[in-house]
Amino acid sequence: MAIDPEGFRAAQHRNWDAAAVGWNEWREFNDRADRHISERLVELAGVRAGSRVLDVAAGYGEPALTAARVAGPEGRVVATDISAEMLGFGRERAAAAGVGTVEFVEVGAAALDFPAAGFDAAVSRWGLIFEPDAEVAAARIRGFLEPGARIAISSWGEPDQVPFLSIPMRTTRERFGIPRPPAGTPGPLSRPTPAALAGLLEGGGFAAVAVEQAEVIFEFDSPAHFTAYVKAIAAPIRAMIAAHAGDAEDDAWAAITAAAADAAGGPGPLRLSNRVLLASGVA
Repeated sequence: MAIDPEGFRAAQHRNWDAAAVGWNEWREFNDRADRHISERLVELAGVRAGSRVLDVAAGYGEPALTAARVAGPEGRVVATDISAEMLGFGRERAAAAGVGTVEFVEVGAAALDFPAAGFDAAVSRWGLIFEPDAEVAAARIRGFLEPGARIAISSWGEPDQVPFLSIPMRTTRERFGIPRPPAGTPGPLSRPTPAALAGLLEGGGFAAVAVEQAEVIFEFDSPAHFTAYVKAIAAPIRAMIAAHAGDAEDDAWAAITAAAADAAGGPGPLRLSNRVLLASGVA
């Protein structure tokens, strides 16, 4: 994998800042679909009343807010992310929910800097997989945890198991002749197997690593509804289209709608089941 880590992180910063408004607009839709993933990560990480929790790449506040509810008023959650815009919406969500125990910190996974053994648990929902030096970041996180504390992270599965991403990605790549990135390139599908995701934590020095599977089901009213969702929240796909489509961006999004209609068997509702992997380990 030949990428410039700093350049990659800078692009991620721009892309997620640009997608933040969309994430906020679709927050209720997402929460209905993936709340159980946040809850399971918090459970796997061993969060309990009074826990000190680190959420890496928390985005608009998940699973940080879920962890804060479990940790209660005596607990503390630090939610970190590379995107100030995403964190801004996280602060708004926390305030609206009356959760005052979450601190939002703008920092990427590679630059995390906290006292040793300052946390009792760590979580990352579809976040650490975007870091170019993920194993190094995992090792840093391990140093911030009390010995014996737990971490839990998630990834999406193989492309054919994650149609909400593979449909628009495949359509865009075929339309513009974009080759698939090398295996392991940071992104939403970079750790698509149990071995790959477990390897991230094992590479960071975590022990007793275990991986389990879950599903996230997205239900859309129509293919156009699906495309509106992808356009709003899928930063990697937005960036791919912006980089290659030129004046034909509308046509590119229309092609995604057509591909979604093919998957749905027509213009009606679209139900997509997507594989999720959850890995946990002990510091």
